[in-house]
Amino acid sequence: MDRSLVLVLRELSEADVADVFTRLTGVRGFGASVPHEVCLSDALVDTIAYCARGWEVAETAANPRLTPSQLCRLIEAGGDPVVAAAFPPGEETDPGGDEVGDLDRARRELRRPGVTAERALALLQAYPVLAHTARRGGSASVLHSPDLPVTRTEALDQVGPALRAGVLAPREILARMRPARVAAQVLAVVSREHSYVTGETTIHDVLRPRIIATLGADPAAWAQLARRLGRFGGTLPELFAEAKAHADKPTIAVPAAVRPSVVFLLRRLDADELTALIPHLDDAAAAALLPGNVPPLPNVAEAALRCAHPAMLAALAEHQTIGRHYARLLKDLGDDRLDRLLVENRSGVTAELRREIYAGRRAGRPRVPMHPDLRAQLINEPHFGGEPESYAMSGDPGVVDHALPKCGERKLRRIDWIDIVLSLWERADAKVTGDILANHGALFPDLIRSTAQAALAADDPTALRELRARWDRGPRAEPPVPEHRRPAVDRVRDTPLDQWHSWLSAAVVAGELDTEEVVRHARPARHAFEALVAIDTYHWAPGDPRPALAHLAKRIGANPEAWVVLTGLIAEFEGTLAELADLSSAAAG
Repeated sequence: MDRSLVLVLRELSEADVADVFTRLTGVRGFGASVPHEVCLSDALVDTIAYCARGWEVAETAANPRLTPSQLCRLIEAGGDPVVAAAFPPGEETDPGGDEVGDLDRARRELRRPGVTAERALALLQAYPVLAHTARRGGSASVLHSPDLPVTRTEALDQVGPALRAGVLAPREILARMRPARVAAQVLAVVSREHSYVTGETTIHDVLRPRIIATLGADPAAWAQLARRLGRFGGTLPELFAEAKAHADKPTIAVPAAVRPSVVFLLRRLDADELTALIPHLDDAAAAALLPGNVPPLPNVAEAALRCAHPAMLAALAEHQTIGRHYARLLKDLGDDRLDRLLVENRSGVTAELRREIYAGRRAGRPRVPMHPDLRAQLINEPHFGGEPESYAMSGDPGVVDHALPKCGERKLRRIDWIDIVLSLWERADAKVTGDILANHGALFPDLIRSTAQAALAADDPTALRELRARWDRGPRAEPPVPEHRRPAVDRVRDTPLDQWHSWLSAAVVAGELDTEEVVRHARPARHAFEALVAIDTYHWAPGDPRPALAHLAKRIGANPEAWVVLTGLIAEFEGTLAELADLSSAAAG
């Protein structure tokens, strides 16, 4: 049975789900098994156990998100074949000696070929966690021995499936995993891994209260944490408490081996707290707060600007997704080194902003001469020759003289030609402007050239400004906001979904969009269903889809024929899920 249909079926009441499920399994092409990774209701599991054939019960038992009691119910109904389907036999490594606990012995027994249903039930009732750990080979130490140390490789191998199955949550990783360095590494990976889709927000909400309650913005405590993280054998909360209690020197020198983990923890602080800490950080750690593979976090970027930390400002200027806001703020600082970095950042900085840098325009400051190093780059380095129309309006005589011959075929606007003359006049003087006009006058439109010559002779640029005002049509229109930068609530309402709709589930998981909006506005219905399936997979993150799905099930109703109509329409229906539910209910009568 299709996983998206199961999501809605599980929201039916116990009295209704049996009739609807039985009717749907009678439709050609619909089976009774639910082997997918999806959470089921107890009523739906009971119905499958009662109505389905043996092999369908066994397939359903392969669903890793069944609760221990649900799995026991299926084993009771299907017997030994269900045990074999739920716990594939496999070779287990025996650590030997006293390291083997009762859980590990029970797990190996459950994974041996030929284990009976009666014995499996006894083991699951004694150790419910085996409903998850006995399904997989390899180590199960994270769940079997959560207070014992674990390596990073072992932890990452177990954490992903456990999170998806619902038997582990990030707060448990924080509270119990040791050593602290491994816990920090695992939380950092979980926060950014697409396969887990937790999002930065979820992990942030778990970590920040603990950090603020212990370390806060105390540089001495953070310095102690950076020194001890690599060797500390306890949990992260224990390390936080010890670092606070034994705070010493405030200089935060972060060893390279633990720098990613320390920086990950530092990013939990807000802008004010980071502003207090950044002056105590070494340059490498400060720059690492702005990794180049993700957009700059607002709290980190704001703190970098407040502190004017050279390494952080350089990292921000070089960032490939710096954005207009921060790029403009950096440009207005008036730092020639940052200007050159912004000019070199072709991926993150717009041509319009580079044009302002070439012209030496900064908010609230007079225009200044171009820095010699920037001039040399524009003239001597070939890869800077791609936008001569931008630096032709810089007003720097050497750069303009170099750029004008390259603009001949690019057909600048008439007001751009006027701006070239006026910018030279303002940044240099009338004599230099006359020399440039004499050397390259043939490139200028006739009316602009004659007007400029007359203005230079009169030593008054008024005529040029009047000519420009006559032709000026106002500022160029702002480019449209890219689709991926629009608010999710707007996109879901006016943009039909296609097969690349992961942004929708990511927005719900991050708490930016309510699942009710998906039901009411996302279309076509088949892609909306797919998004809800993805959201349900990460059930412990923000954006629980179950209230919206329960409302959808209520709209469809308890009439089994309405569900049959829905299954027949969904593949081609171009409307929303809410519209599909209403149509199915009405068609069934």
